Formats: sequence, structure tokens, C-alpha cells
Amino acid sequence: MGASLKGISADNIKASLGNPDDLNVRSITLNLLMENRLECSIVFIAGIADEKEIENFIIKPLQQLSPAVEIKDILLTVQKEIIQAKSIATLHLYKDAIHDVLNGKTIVIIEGINDVLSIDVAKWKERSLTEAEGQRVTKGPLIGFNENLATNIAIMRHAIKNEQLRLENYTFGSLTNTNICIIYLEQSVDKTILAELKKRLTKIKSSKILDANYVEEYIRDQFLTPFPLILTTDRPDVLTGEITDGKIAILVEGTPYALVIPALFLQFLQSPDDYYFVNGGVTRLLRILALTLAIYLPAFYLAFVTYHPGLLPFDLILSLASQREGKPLPLVVELLLFMFLFQIIIEGALRLPKGLVSVVSIVGTIIIGQSAVEAGLVQPATLLVVSMSYIFSFVAPIMTLATAVRTLRYGFILIAAFLGLYGIILATLALVFHLNHLRSFGVPYFSPLFPFNPKDQKDTIYRFPLRKLTNKHQFQHEEPVSKKRE
Repeated sequence: MGASLKGISADNIKASLGNPDDLNVRSITLNLLMENRLECSIVFIAGIADEKEIENFIIKPLQQLSPAVEIKDILLTVQKEIIQAKSIATLHLYKDAIHDVLNGKTIVIIEGINDVLSIDVAKWKERSLTEAEGQRVTKGPLIGFNENLATNIAIMRHAIKNEQLRLENYTFGSLTNTNICIIYLEQSVDKTILAELKKRLTKIKSSKILDANYVEEYIRDQFLTPFPLILTTDRPDVLTGEITDGKIAILVEGTPYALVIPALFLQFLQSPDDYYFVNGGVTRLLRILALTLAIYLPAFYLAFVTYHPGLLPFDLILSLASQREGKPLPLVVELLLFMFLFQIIIEGALRLPKGLVSVVSIVGTIIIGQSAVEAGLVQPATLLVVSMSYIFSFVAPIMTLATAVRTLRYGFILIAAFLGLYGIILATLALVFHLNHLRSFGVPYFSPLFPFNPKDQKDTIYRFPLRKLTNKHQFQHEEPVSKKRE
């Protein structure tokens, strides 16, 4: 079919969609004019359109028409005076009619009229709102996003009742036609970052967008790094806080979490609990300490035992030496082997039925650890260090940060195996240099620590009382951002 709607019929739409069984066509004879009657076709897809609304607000009003002597514009009369739906649009292109049918809307085709009416009576099946799973809290709102874009937008409308709130809709994926929505506050958003985001969105040429990660990979800054450069969250309260701080949110149809740009390193260390408890600042400090130990503890253990035993207490050296006696594997192999086994248990637990997760995890780790010690393959201190490292890493409030911690942990173990403490120091310097080099939409990833901004230090490593915090942040980005990315 061409672009024009001239000659459009229900048969044309059926043929374009491959004559699907769920495409319903209801034919009606309109008694709109005294002199002649008009044939009308109502086209919709069952299951994604509300058939009760179609019956009550479209079909019945059309069947109960009283004939008039003369009507100047039949389509306009039907749209404004007869059909009682909440949203009606006039379509002029055939592709728009097909698009609306596939999006749950109902098309009304009237004989002899080139344009058609598109009526919004979509009723998609969706999962009910449940507790957020990605960032669980002990205090605060529990509601999380679901996979329906309209529902998620409504949640944000409810959270931010401000006339400055802006929503812009886009459609990507030539095969999936996935809708996305960017949300920001007009008065707070950085216009340079907003323009850069729109520029990058126009470069998405994928035929399918199945998840927000498809969008994330297209728009993220192109750096070879284990660190996440875009924040993801399934909590509306977190998203509300980010938007009111001047960030931009991206909601993707079919995805129960949102993307936030720009993302800074310190954001991935913060949890909603930090703001829902009076001692939230202390909790954040403990979390940062735990994540640091998760990265460094195995490497320091390996470096001290292998290269620098003289720096350890004498009694501890004797204990470790006695455990080490008769072990066939080098210490670095012990660490890597059991970290790998622990990771496999965690990955397997994620895919097991919920009722078996705790049983398999506990029994699996106990059996493997006890059997390995009894068989003389590993010393108990190694299992203790690996277990502590994994437990510390579980405090990461954002799952994508946990992935970065795991990657860094392996890297530090390998460099400690070759260079000891000197290697750990060199790796730390390289890590700091790398973090300072990263940018998220042109904003330094380590800001506001580097470059140092004294005005924004009240909510970084330690959270000050809420009355002293401000939501006005000045992003120090480099221009033009797109050239840096290229």
C-alpha cells in the first residue's frame, strides 16, 4: 500500500497484517443521511483493545444515529458528536493506521472518505505493581515500576506534580516499534546534556529494542570500562530524586526499570535507605568500606602471604604456614578457583525456583568448602577470605556496580600474584586515573570529588542532614560532548 489512505478498507488491513485470527472487523451501516446509507468498518485486535468500550462508546452510538438532511463533514461529525471515546485522532497515512491498530487502537473506516478515525481504547495486559526488587529497602516506599510504559509515566506524574515536568516520546526499532519516554524538569535540566541525549537517540538504528539495555548501549559513552556509565533503577522514589536534581530519566516500554543520565560514580554507592534513616550517612560510610574490602581483601591476603609475610603478626604467620603445609595448589590458584565456584553457585541460584535458592546456596557452599578442606585442596583461611569478600560485595546497592566490583577483584588478585603490594599500589593508581578519565555525557565520572566542588560535598561520601542539602547541581561537562564520544 502507498502512503495515502485513498481506497483503504478492512480487507487491506487484513492483508497487510497477514490475515491474523485476532483481527476483528465489525461492519455497520450508518443511517447518517436521509438520502443514502454509508458502510462503516470498525477494525481492532482482540486482546489489546477494550471490547466493552468499543461496544458501548463506538458501536452503540453509531447504530443509534438519527438521519440528518445534510452534513458538511461526515468524519468530523462522527468524531465530535457521535463517538464517545476519550481520545480520537484523524489519520491521513496508511502506515499510521497500521501502527495504531498494532498499538491497540480501533480504526473506523467510513465508505467514500479517504481519512480514518483512530480511537484509543487500548487495554494491554500488564503485571500489577509490586515491590521494587532491584533496590530493596527496610524503610520507605515499596512500589516499583512494571513493564507498561503508560503505567510508569503515570507513577512519575503522581510523584512529580510540577508544571515544569516535561515528557518526550520516541519510537525505535523498525520491527518492534518500541516506545520510549524521556522525562526531565525544564527549570533544572542541563540543556547541553539534553541536546546530546537527543542527538544520540537519533543514531539508534536497531531493528529491535527489547529492553532498556538496548538503548543504554547505543547512548552510553564509548569507554572500555567495567563501571556503569548510566544509572538503572526500578524505584520511582529514586527516579524522582534524580529528576529533581536535574538528571534526565528514560523509560522504555517493556522494561520495569528506568535509565538515568548523567550517572556519577558516587551515585552507585548511594542507597534510598541513606535518606530514610537519620543515621544514613554512617550507613553509607560502612557500605563504602565494605565494597573497598570486597575488592582489596583477597589481593592483600595473597600479597602478604606470598611476598610480605614479615609484615604479619608472628602467630598469624605460624597459623597460615601450618594450614599451607601439604596443599598441592598455589595460593593464587586456590583463590581464583574458589571465587569461580562461589560465582557459579550464585549464578545458578539466580535461575533456580525461589524455594530452592536458599537450600542449594547454603548446602552447596558448605559441602564444597568442607569437602575441599578435608581433601586437602585448600586451606581454611582461603575459604574465609573468599567468603568475606563475597559477603562484602553483596552490600552494593546497584547490581551493575556489583559486576564492576567482581571484575576489579579478579584484576587485583592477578596483579598481586605477580607484584605483591607494589602491584596493588600501581593498580590503585591506575584505577584512580581511569575513574578520572571516564565521562558520562561529558560529566566527569568522579565529580564532585574530582574536579572538587565544595558546594556539592554534603551528599558524597557522607550524607549531611537533609535540611542542609540542596538539589541544585552544576554539571561540569566538556563541550562538545559528541566529539569526545567519537
